[in-house]
Amino acid sequence: MSEQQPVKIIGSVNDFAAFPAAVNVDNNPFFIVEAPRKDDEPQRYNLISAICPHAGGMVRPHLNELICPLHYWCFDLATGESTNIPGEQLECAPLEIRDGQFTLKV
Repeated sequence: MSEQQPVKIIGSVNDFAAFPAAVNVDNNPFFIVEAPRKDDEPQRYNLISAICPHAGGMVRPHLNELICPLHYWCFDLATGESTNIPGEQLECAPLEIRDGQFTLKV
């Protein structure tokens, strides 16, 4: 019998009506976002940090991006990859849905 990797419960899927959804994990701000997928795949989700890696500003959703108001670094809403600063990215991890809960492998 194999052991399952420990997970952190982020919240009930039913608690989130729209995405991106702001959440706190261990007192740190994140967004739950819809991850990229192909048409025939089920919807997947990512957990993306709300803190800009440049100057620590709090990014905000705008259209299909997360934008830092301090210096206008922009990040793809689904992946956290910068759209205007090559090589930069917000912390991003895939979420799983288990028993109706968003979970994060720890």
